[in-house]
Amino acid sequence: MSKRASSNDLVVKVASRLVLARKAYGLDQQVFGRRAGLSQPQYNQFETGKRLLTLVAALQLCDEYNLTLDWLYRNDPSGLPSDLWLKMRDTQRNHK
Repeated sequence: MSKRASSNDLVVKVASRLVLARKAYGLDQQVFGRRAGLSQPQYNQFETGKRLLTLVAALQLCDEYNLTLDWLYRNDPSGLPSDLWLKMRDTQRNHK
Protein backbone atom coordinates (compact mmCIF):
# COMPACT_ATOMS: atom_id res chain seq x y z
CA MET A 1 0.00 0.00 0.00
CA SER A 2 1.36 3.40 -0.90
CA LYS A 3 1.89 6.10 1.69
CA ARG A 4 -0.67 8.27 -0.07
CA ALA A 5 -3.33 5.55 0.09
CA SER A 6 -2.70 4.91 3.76
CA SER A 7 -2.77 8.65 4.48
CA ASN A 8 -6.13 9.02 2.73
CA ASP A 9 -7.42 5.99 4.61
CA LEU A 10 -6.40 7.59 7.91
CA VAL A 11 -8.22 10.82 7.02
CA VAL A 12 -11.44 8.89 6.36
CA LYS A 13 -11.14 6.79 9.53
CA VAL A 14 -10.42 9.78 11.77
CA ALA A 15 -13.31 11.68 10.19
CA SER A 16 -15.70 8.80 10.91
CA ARG A 17 -14.59 8.68 14.54
CA LEU A 18 -15.18 12.42 14.85
CA VAL A 19 -18.74 11.96 13.55
CA LEU A 20 -19.28 9.12 16.01
CA ALA A 21 -18.04 11.13 19.00
CA ARG A 22 -20.08 14.17 18.05
CA LYS A 23 -23.27 12.15 17.61
CA ALA A 24 -22.67 10.36 20.92
CA TYR A 25 -22.63 13.77 22.58
CA GLY A 26 -25.76 14.78 20.65
CA LEU A 27 -24.22 17.97 19.28
CA ASP A 28 -24.08 19.62 15.88
CA GLN A 29 -20.74 20.47 14.26
CA GLN A 30 -20.84 24.12 15.28
CA VAL A 31 -21.32 23.45 19.00
CA PHE A 32 -18.99 20.44 19.08
CA GLY A 33 -16.18 22.37 17.44
CA ARG A 34 -16.76 25.63 19.31
CA ARG A 35 -16.60 23.96 22.73
CA ALA A 36 -13.15 22.68 21.78
CA GLY A 37 -12.05 26.08 20.47
CA LEU A 38 -12.49 25.26 16.78
CA SER A 39 -14.57 27.18 14.27
CA GLN A 40 -17.37 25.32 12.47
CA PRO A 41 -15.64 25.55 9.07
CA GLN A 42 -12.38 24.26 10.55
CA TYR A 43 -14.08 21.38 12.36
CA ASN A 44 -16.17 20.59 9.25
CA GLN A 45 -12.99 20.06 7.21
CA PHE A 46 -11.80 17.47 9.71
CA GLU A 47 -15.14 15.67 10.03
CA THR A 48 -15.79 15.54 6.29
CA GLY A 49 -12.29 14.26 5.55
CA LYS A 50 -11.14 17.30 3.59
CA ARG A 51 -8.19 17.64 5.98
CA LEU A 52 -6.52 15.31 8.43
CA LEU A 53 -7.22 16.31 12.02
CA THR A 54 -4.24 18.30 13.27
CA LEU A 55 -2.53 17.37 16.51
CA VAL A 56 -3.42 20.72 18.08
CA ALA A 57 -7.11 20.32 17.19
CA ALA A 58 -7.07 16.69 18.34
CA LEU A 59 -5.67 17.69 21.72
CA GLN A 60 -8.36 20.36 22.09
CA LEU A 61 -11.06 17.79 21.31
CA CYS A 62 -9.49 15.28 23.70
CA ASP A 63 -9.41 17.83 26.51
CA GLU A 64 -13.00 18.92 26.00
CA TYR A 65 -14.64 15.54 25.34
CA ASN A 66 -12.49 12.97 27.18
CA LEU A 67 -11.30 11.46 23.90
CA THR A 68 -7.81 10.04 23.38
CA LEU A 69 -5.30 10.40 20.59
CA ASP A 70 -5.07 6.61 20.45
CA TRP A 71 -8.78 6.36 19.73
CA LEU A 72 -8.90 9.24 17.26
CA TYR A 73 -5.92 8.12 15.19
CA ARG A 74 -5.64 4.36 15.89
CA ASN A 75 -9.15 3.32 16.93
CA ASP A 76 -7.88 2.07 20.30
CA PRO A 77 -10.69 2.65 22.82
CA SER A 78 -8.76 1.38 25.85
CA GLY A 79 -8.14 4.86 27.27
CA LEU A 80 -11.68 6.16 26.81
CA PRO A 81 -14.04 6.43 29.78
CA SER A 82 -16.23 3.31 29.70
CA ASP A 83 -19.48 5.28 29.73
CA LEU A 84 -18.36 7.30 26.71
CA TRP A 85 -17.25 4.18 24.82
CA LEU A 86 -20.60 2.49 25.52
CA LYS A 87 -22.49 5.58 24.36
CA MET A 88 -20.46 5.72 21.14
CA ARG A 89 -20.99 2.00 20.55
CA ASP A 90 -24.74 2.41 21.00
CA THR A 91 -24.73 5.47 18.73
CA GLN A 92 -22.89 3.51 16.05
CA ARG A 93 -25.36 0.62 16.27
CA ASN A 94 -28.34 2.95 16.03
CA HIS A 95 -26.98 4.65 12.89
CA LYS A 96 -26.30 1.50 10.87
